[in-house]
Amino acid sequence: MTSVRQLSLVFLFVLPALLRAQGGPPFITDDPGTPGDGHWEINVAWTHEHRAGETADELPLLDLNYGVGDRIQLKYEVPYVLLHEGGADTVHGLGNSEAGVKWRFYDDEKSGLTLSTYPQFEFRNPSSHSAAHGLVADENTFVLPLEIQREAGGWGVNVEVGAVFPGKSDHGWTYGVVVGHELNDRFEVGAELHGEGASSLQRTELAAMVGLRGKLNEHCYLLASIGRELHNHFETKATLLSYLAVQWLR
Repeated sequence: MTSVRQLSLVFLFVLPALLRAQGGPPFITDDPGTPGDGHWEINVAWTHEHRAGETADELPLLDLNYGVGDRIQLKYEVPYVLLHEGGADTVHGLGNSEAGVKWRFYDDEKSGLTLSTYPQFEFRNPSSHSAAHGLVADENTFVLPLEIQREAGGWGVNVEVGAVFPGKSDHGWTYGVVVGHELNDRFEVGAELHGEGASSLQRTELAAMVGLRGKLNEHCYLLASIGRELHNHFETKATLLSYLAVQWLR
């Protein structure tokens, strides 16, 4: 079964249920939420990928978000990447930067439906040698996604679909769905399917994740997720994907 058919089945069964769960960290799929006017959302994270003969870590991954008005979010993200292949020494260096602007252009409190678009640009850092060491792609990339969220009764669903435009290779697609539940006023759990595909969708990758958000205090949260790739037509399938972060809201 292709990744598109798998995602279609998920949408078919979970969208009518009106499940509430925001995307964004610790998930790959994003959501329409913004920090609020003059407020910060800062995530300091550790990500880990394990593939046959290879492990890759982002430590730290710095994710800065700032609210301009109630509907706009500015973002800047940059990781420090560590790559270990077989018996070779670990290679490390600064990853590509990513900047973006999220605009939540539709809110309907009655139905719980919100929509946003979140254009983002990933670019090589000046004087960085990470591409030469195989740590990052040797190209800049523009992503134009649409986020859809619907919520009710402590449950919700978040869907994201977007076009990916690399500077040197063919364009592609990104897509994902997150469903989850607020257990209480401190904890929220969720599950995610997230994929990427070539322009024709003949080659795709699809990952499944489960995650947790825990409120430590009024301004601090613990974010965690773990999962694996179900298939990958681009490279060796990842048998472990994980994300662990502390989030500050100011």
